Amino acid sequence: MASGNQPQVNFLYKVLVSAFTLSMFAEGVILPIYAIFVQKIGGNILDAGNAMGIFLITQGVFTVIVHRFRWSPRGRVFLMIVGWAIWLGGIAMYLLISNVLMLFVTQIVTAAGNAIADPAFDQELADHTDKNLKEYEWGVWEGSKDLINGFAAIMGAFIAGVFGFRTLILTMILTATLSFIVILWYVNTLRRIKLKDLLTPNP
Repeated sequence: MASGNQPQVNFLYKVLVSAFTLSMFAEGVILPIYAIFVQKIGGNILDAGNAMGIFLITQGVFTVIVHRFRWSPRGRVFLMIVGWAIWLGGIAMYLLISNVLMLFVTQIVTAAGNAIADPAFDQELADHTDKNLKEYEWGVWEGSKDLINGFAAIMGAFIAGVFGFRTLILTMILTATLSFIVILWYVNTLRRIKLKDLLTPNP
């Protein structure tokens, strides 16, 4: 029978989920209208398909190459920061897209960032999932992804339709930057907690 008590969720888990939902929003606002964006820069439906294919293939290849090695917890956090920064750079490159070739380059950079950061992020999230609240916390995680993607789809269509794609891209960059700031906050908080644990004498 379900308990009426509110689960006490790990603070670092909350920070990680917040960072990732912001990043999902940054990508999600353009995905449902991606083909329209490609047409705006002179591409066609084939170019839109090729761009997504390049993104997914690049992400898959980089994921296998980078994460075939065993990384220490410190190295994993480093990968997450570097990957997030590269991904943010890829999102910012959307402002420079004026033709299909530049679109392909942007997709490669963004996908490489995702490939480096995402598996490291997944492990960090798993490490900060409470073993007594796993079902609840993974439920929050999965539900958050659906909610953010749905909200992003609606907002993306509205912003692009009313204000244009440049404003949409600026919204992507702003949200992606906020997500990176939250990740840096997570890393700083994690370091402070570990330092406190080292300085606290065992009873």
